[in-house]
Amino acid sequence: MLTDIHAAIQRLIWEYGRISPDEVDISFETPTRERMDRLVRPTVSLFLFDLVENTELRQSQFPSARVGDHAERRMPPRRMDLRYMVSALTTEIEDEHRLLWRVLATLMKYPQVPGELLPEDLRAGEIPLTTKTNQTDDGRRLMDVWSGLGVTPHPAIYYVVTAPLDLDLVVRSPLVLTRTLRYRRLADGSPTDDATTDIGGTVRDANGEPIVGARIEIEGSAREPVTTGAAGEYRLASVVEGKLRLRVTPPGGRSRAVMLTTPAVSYDIRLE
Repeated sequence: MLTDIHAAIQRLIWEYGRISPDEVDISFETPTRERMDRLVRPTVSLFLFDLVENTELRQSQFPSARVGDHAERRMPPRRMDLRYMVSALTTEIEDEHRLLWRVLATLMKYPQVPGELLPEDLRAGEIPLTTKTNQTDDGRRLMDVWSGLGVTPHPAIYYVVTAPLDLDLVVRSPLVLTRTLRYRRLADGSPTDDATTDIGGTVRDANGEPIVGARIEIEGSAREPVTTGAAGEYRLASVVEGKLRLRVTPPGGRSRAVMLTTPAVSYDIRLE
C-alpha cells in the first residue's frame, strides 16, 4: 500500500506539476545530513515521519451480509493519516524556494489523489485517498522533526494523505431466522399472554437456485404480500406462533400452498 501511494505521489508531482523527472528527483528517504550531502540534483523530499489512525473517521457499524447459511459482518476499513514533511533540497536557496512553491501549488490543487494515478486495487475501492496541507501549529511540529534529524531546518510543507487500511476482520454468525416478542395485555380485566414472531428465509426452485421476485402471502390475512429479494430472501414480521399457511407465487409461475411452523430451525421454502 505505501509503495503504491508513494508511486502515485511521484506521478502527481512529476506529471501534474509538470516537473521533469530528468531534472528533479523525488525521494522518500529520511533527509539526514549524510544523504543531503550526496544529492547530485534538485530533490523533492517527502519524509513520512508519522502514521496514525484518524479516529474522527472511524466507523463503528459492521455492515452485515448473508453468505450461504450464515451472516457475515465486516469491519469497515480504518482511516490512516500518513504525515509527510515535504521539502525542496537544492544548492541554491532561490531554486529551493521556487521548487517548493511549485510543489505546494500541485499538492493543494489535488485534495484527492487522482484515481488514474492509483493501481487497480486502490482505484476500485470505495474510499478515496484524500489529502491536506499545512494546518494550524504544523510549523512547530515540522521544526521538531528537523531538530530530531539534527539537520538545519528548511522551509517545508506539512502534507497528510488519508488512506484506508483494511484489517480484513470478518465476524461470522448464524442467521437470525426467528425473533419473538412476548407481551401481556388485559382482556376484560384479566391478563393474557401473547407473542408475535418475525421470521425469515430463502425461496428456492427445484434445483436449489434462489427465486428473485417471488410473491409470498399469508393465507387468511389482509396484510400486504412480501417479495423475495436479490438472493431469494424474504422476511415476515409479526407472525403468530404455530401453524402458518403461505401462498407462494414465483414470477410467471403458478402459486403454491406452503405450510410452516413457528418457531422452527429453518424457514427456507423449496418449490418443487
